[in-house]
Amino acid sequence: EYNGRTYNVVGNANEAGLVIGETTFGGIEKLTTPREDAIIDYGSLIYITLQRSATAREAIQTMIDLTDQYGYASEGESFSIVDSNEVWWMEVIGRGRDNPRQGFVYVAARVPDGYVASHANQARITTFPRDDPENYLCSDDIVSLAKSLGLYESVSGDEEFDLQFSFSDVYDPVTFEGARFCEGRVFSVYHSIVSDPKDFHDKYADYVRGKDFTSRMPLFVKPSKLLTLDDITNAMSSHYEQTPLDWSNDVGAGMYHVPYRPRPLVWKYEEEYYCNERPIGTQQTGWNFIAVVRPTMPPPLQAILWFGVDDTSTSPRYPVYASSTEVSSAYGGVGTQDGNPSPLLDFDISKAFWVQNMVSNFAYARWEQIYPVINEKRRSIQEDFVTRMAHMDDHALKLYESGNIDAAVNSVTDFSVVAGDELHTVWWKFYGQLFAKFRDGYEINEKSGEASCGCDVKSAGMSKDWKKRIVGETAGKYKVTGMANGNGVDDDGHPIHNDDDNAGPNMGTMLRQGQSSAFAVQESDAPKSDESLKASNKLKLKALQ
Repeated sequence: EYNGRTYNVVGNANEAGLVIGETTFGGIEKLTTPREDAIIDYGSLIYITLQRSATAREAIQTMIDLTDQYGYASEGESFSIVDSNEVWWMEVIGRGRDNPRQGFVYVAARVPDGYVASHANQARITTFPRDDPENYLCSDDIVSLAKSLGLYESVSGDEEFDLQFSFSDVYDPVTFEGARFCEGRVFSVYHSIVSDPKDFHDKYADYVRGKDFTSRMPLFVKPSKLLTLDDITNAMSSHYEQTPLDWSNDVGAGMYHVPYRPRPLVWKYEEEYYCNERPIGTQQTGWNFIAVVRPTMPPPLQAILWFGVDDTSTSPRYPVYASSTEVSSAYGGVGTQDGNPSPLLDFDISKAFWVQNMVSNFAYARWEQIYPVINEKRRSIQEDFVTRMAHMDDHALKLYESGNIDAAVNSVTDFSVVAGDELHTVWWKFYGQLFAKFRDGYEINEKSGEASCGCDVKSAGMSKDWKKRIVGETAGKYKVTGMANGNGVDDDGHPIHNDDDNAGPNMGTMLRQGQSSAFAVQESDAPKSDESLKASNKLKLKALQ
């Protein structure tokens, strides 16, 4: 029975300004199956710890105590544990099904001030000092467990101070998959923020390609500048652009340079195995967040979760104060943490998950054209929320400093709920705008004074490189004979004159809004100026429909 203080928790943060995130690395098979009486999985461990801890160091000890008593029922995990003063990185793996001792072995490293740490489904902490508890912590059996399982042979004979012992190399050795699919994402982050990206690339590109496992990346890197929310948002949107794993230009990306592929990650062709990439921005993401912890604010106002659902590169995020006692209904609900299966086949337009999936999945088909529009919309939404949040901070801080703490919490709760509700409404409307703008392979924009629809319609067509590829790979299959001087046909096979590689037929035939053929041809031939059809002629045409 727990008799200590408890804290309000929303998502992965609490009212004390503590935030915990994670990635699963799995680890060696001997230790991935828990004891039958272990009951705390990694997700429950996070939320119970947040309920009982106010600082990162408290959280580490709470996680140890809980799993020692109730057992650890998950695979290997890397935890990011953050408070207003420190950032800790903790890697754990269970002691195994047959071990009489419950819980996990662990190593924890404090991230130095001014540095950035990243992990992505691969254990990364290797060797570490044993006499620096201000910066490194570990379980007392971290070496002896490995020795008992035949995973490690101590070099020094002194397990307590064996500095050759490497947590990652023993409990989660790097494989091709670990380097390429997991460490590649760390490379993407580090490469984008270090002062010398070329040097970083030259040192570690072969490692993340899965060719050289000896050149492991540093645990922490120092960024070239202080990072902003925009910087982290960009890093979380990466598809390996400008890195050796960029996959937006090969045949799998298609004519719209789509940085996505169908699963599985590894596939077989004629007895050889090949892979797709696994970037940070990926289609199977359920939810994501960026946490901002502000040491200058009082605890209830310190932690902000910028929360989103679906793909990290397409989802907009909204700010949630970690002291909030309610959340937007568009983002709330019960799930696996409550013992309920996720309703993945129950389409519900009232939930942000579905609307944000509609936007991202629409973009996947024509990425090069649609994604810039999505990204700009996300940027403007985030910018607006930052401005509004500054005003809310001032208001809530005044309430807090006057001793009206409950009123401050109520204010930030209302702000967070309204922000989520508003974003859901805005993103649903945005989906409709995208659909109208990019339907049927066209790009349709408003055009004042245009007679037929008040819009300008164009088709990007195909690039010269893509045309060359089609011609080269199809051996004349699509060659048209009897055409010269730029003559072509429109979408319905009618002859037109078109000598522009990227031009498309104009309004009418392209939209096919249920008009008659006569009207469509008339509109295509109508002059694109103020000399539009007279009112009397429009009435005559309408009578023909």
